[in-house]
Amino acid sequence: METSIIIRTKNEEKWVGEVLKKLSEQTYKDFEIIVVDSGSTDKTLEIVKNYPVRLFHIKPEEFTYPYALNFGCRQAQAEKYFVFLSAHSVPISDTWLEDGISGFSLDEKISGVYGNVRALPDASIWEKLYFNSFWDSTFNFFKRRNIVKKGGMGVLGFTNAIIRRDLWEKYNLNEDYGMGGEDGEWCGYWMDKGYMAPPDRRFSVFHSHGLGLKGLLEQQKHWISLSNPQPYKPLEYRNNREKGAKKT
Repeated sequence: METSIIIRTKNEEKWVGEVLKKLSEQTYKDFEIIVVDSGSTDKTLEIVKNYPVRLFHIKPEEFTYPYALNFGCRQAQAEKYFVFLSAHSVPISDTWLEDGISGFSLDEKISGVYGNVRALPDASIWEKLYFNSFWDSTFNFFKRRNIVKKGGMGVLGFTNAIIRRDLWEKYNLNEDYGMGGEDGEWCGYWMDKGYMAPPDRRFSVFHSHGLGLKGLLEQQKHWISLSNPQPYKPLEYRNNREKGAKKT
């Protein structure tokens, strides 16, 4: 088996079914799906069990973003690639995975491939402006693939990314980054050693959180703060996100 797709879940009933359905429709088939659940109490597990996945459980108190991914990687049977995908990141096409993996053919020093983010159908108007207009336009300034040799916010983000298994085995995700930012740290580690990461718009996903303008600004501040390692703080994180969430 060439590829393992690793998905972290906790109460993801809204979109996880659509994510798994889209994965089942991919033209590229040489993969397994690993779901690492950290205590779902909604219908997530019921939905997941309708699909051919390998389901693993970790205790809620054990969860951090990098720990859950490292745990999934250790269960993986893939020989070459790990795909990290959010449980509410819906691939944009049936060739999404095939397109993403083809990026590794560009150069032997590719550490990972990643894509853009577009807003989900139920996103706020601010998210649609931000992701569908601003960031999509920014991507369009570049070639379909542009080799990135320097890390930064959004480079090889694990919302949707593929990395090489052999590089992960040499350097696991840094679990000091419990609140997130393990993606940027891992990417930077390998870029310092001469590796690169091409973005590919064809490897994009639909992904959003229903945040209003204030929530998006708070999210930006949070992302910037993740350049430094922080222990996982679930209540603080949730409260910060909910302050700016779109009211319905």
